[in-house]
Amino acid sequence: MGARRTCTRGGSTFDGFLRWREAYERAGILESEIAPPALCELARNAKHLVASNAPRAIASAEKLAPGREVLVTPLVRELELAPPRLFGLKWPGMVWMLAFAIRGLKPTAEEAARVREAAKLLHHLGDAVVVTHGAVRPAIARELVKLGWTLGKGRRSHHWSAWTLTMPAA
Repeated sequence: MGARRTCTRGGSTFDGFLRWREAYERAGILESEIAPPALCELARNAKHLVASNAPRAIASAEKLAPGREVLVTPLVRELELAPPRLFGLKWPGMVWMLAFAIRGLKPTAEEAARVREAAKLLHHLGDAVVVTHGAVRPAIARELVKLGWTLGKGRRSHHWSAWTLTMPAA
């Protein structure tokens, strides 16, 4: 497994940020990373374990439930959002993240269609733990809510977080 990548402290340009983000998507997770026991239990007990096709998501799913079959799909891969150019200057990683937040994280029409397909797949699967990324997760959750699912509370533990959605009664 590769090491988790971090943005340089000195800052990066728009193109540098895009290169960092691509490297981050290709990276796995640290061997020493320990998944929270409560999330491991969820992954072991769910009917399905689903992960995006990003190496770090696959590695995370394998860390959550070693030996368990993982349904890998690009449908739940992180959104390909472009940050604003920010005047061609170098900015720290946190400024780039803030720029994303201010921009509103709106997916393109193509990405929105992918999110709807992901929600349809998860709705069909029912009971699943899905290992995915920051911006795509709320987008999929919104689509599942439209299909009658109920969004519960989320919880976060360093690099790990979980949201619970309850499927509508049949």
